[in-house]
Amino acid sequence: MSDGSMRSLGVLCTSLLALLAAAVPARAAVETLTLFQKTARAPLVVRVRALSDATRRPRMEVLEVYKGSYASGTLVVAPHFEDYASPTPWLHREAFRKGEESILFLAPYLDEFGRDEGPETFALLNADQGKLAIPSEGGNALTDALRRFTVILSMKQHDQQSEALRALLREKNPYLLEAALSECAKYRLAEESDIETMLGLLESRREDFRVGALALLSQILVDARAAGRGEVPGRSTIFERVAALARLDTDEAVRRKSVDVLEAFDDSAALSILDLIGSGDASQNVRYEAQVSAFRLREKLKVPR
Repeated sequence: MSDGSMRSLGVLCTSLLALLAAAVPARAAVETLTLFQKTARAPLVVRVRALSDATRRPRMEVLEVYKGSYASGTLVVAPHFEDYASPTPWLHREAFRKGEESILFLAPYLDEFGRDEGPETFALLNADQGKLAIPSEGGNALTDALRRFTVILSMKQHDQQSEALRALLREKNPYLLEAALSECAKYRLAEESDIETMLGLLESRREDFRVGALALLSQILVDARAAGRGEVPGRSTIFERVAALARLDTDEAVRRKSVDVLEAFDDSAALSILDLIGSGDASQNVRYEAQVSAFRLREKLKVPR
């Protein structure tokens, strides 16, 4: 095959790949919701038991209503409608087994023409994020969290919701703690009085809890400096704990988030640690983050290389 033919074939393959990428949206673009976010977005949250193995429109016995109002003893779940002109191959049809209990996050079902099919027919939230199996162990923690979330979401005043979410930072229930870390970070709710709690969470066995605690510590440091409040309580202890995580934690995401917190300290001691991590961490991603943070901090402190 001539060089010209090879180049033409290469251009054709590249064009086809680009068309395929544009035609099939990436799953990464779809937001994965936390339990709290599912509860907040779904008009109806219920505990149900499947009455059959039907896949088309399974009927469910309603055992408990956590959020919303539903008087009937049963409901029907309509499957996700697949529009083949705009395919969503990452979505899967939820399967139900007779006698199986699960938590459903539901919205009234509308067909492809926007027609309501009656008060007993519902669609799962986000097509495939609306069903949650009740675990054999820890089921009470899940249902207790749903009841707590419903109470918080029913609060009319934003400051009441904020205080209630901050209070969840001290809970042992992992569903409640996950919600607290996520929502407090999203709305910058953490306060200096939460520092001791965050330091305790840095010892958690769950990497996502350590990452969440680090995110809130970073926000507290940044907000204190922006408000001109000077040093936060326990600043030296925070620095020591975060520096240790940045160097020694086995999880890459934890070390990367520790780099963010170190930059928030805004001093030469943090810069020294960032330089060490930038040249010595086992992960290229962590080294890069540390080098970028060190560059910004060096510019701010006017420290020459």
